[in-house]
Amino acid sequence: MKAAWLAALVIAAAAATASGQEAPASAPPIPEGRPPEWSLQAGYGFSVKVNRGNSHEHLFLLEPGVAFRLGPRLEYLVETHFAKYFTPEGSMIGVVPVGGRYYFLHGPVLPYLSLGAGLGWTDLTTLEEINRRFNFLLEGAIGVRGRVSDTQAWTLEFRWSHISNAGTVLPNLGLNCAVFLAGMRF
Repeated sequence: MKAAWLAALVIAAAAATASGQEAPASAPPIPEGRPPEWSLQAGYGFSVKVNRGNSHEHLFLLEPGVAFRLGPRLEYLVETHFAKYFTPEGSMIGVVPVGGRYYFLHGPVLPYLSLGAGLGWTDLTTLEEINRRFNFLLEGAIGVRGRVSDTQAWTLEFRWSHISNAGTVLPNLGLNCAVFLAGMRF
């Protein structure tokens, strides 16, 4: 329930900041010729029960990344995934090499949607939802990006993170987390 309220808050903030934004059609959200854009996001999250698992995880997530322009609204995204879990203690270290981000609207504040897939290693093998060290990562996010300068921006994001072994070992419940991130792009 907390995740739904916080996601609604992020969406409402994106809609409020994006309303009334008009820019000339010649000003794309991602300018042509923009060099790769580096990013660093960090935030707090918690597990969400969507299966019979009984974990109540809390985590800190750090996501450095780089984005490459594919078009005026679309970026190819590569991120690294460093998660520290607190209940029980553990870590997840991985890479998300297959990702994309799509920007909506025009102006200094842009709402976006992103998706990513990757893999990683964890020591959370005592959880019912995670039963091996090697796992896969699937992530989906909605967020807003606010321009600070031509080369810098801030971000606020709600991310759904799914970690599982993709059915290589049964049962394959997977750990699902709602994560709220803030970050900078440069």
